[in-house]
Amino acid sequence: MAAHPEALDQLRQDLRIDGRHDAAQLEQCLTHLGEGATAMLFRCTVCDTCLAYADAS
Repeated sequence: MAAHPEALDQLRQDLRIDGRHDAAQLEQCLTHLGEGATAMLFRCTVCDTCLAYADAS
């Protein structure tokens, strides 16, 4: 994800919308992806923009 900062910023914004307003909590969530939560990276086939989506079980 670090190689795609625009997707990471979008993921941060989505997590804030979902209620993670505390910056430390947000970063902890992002650094622990794979431990109960997964992030998926998508690339638009039209404009080549990267988008990210996170899902937790």
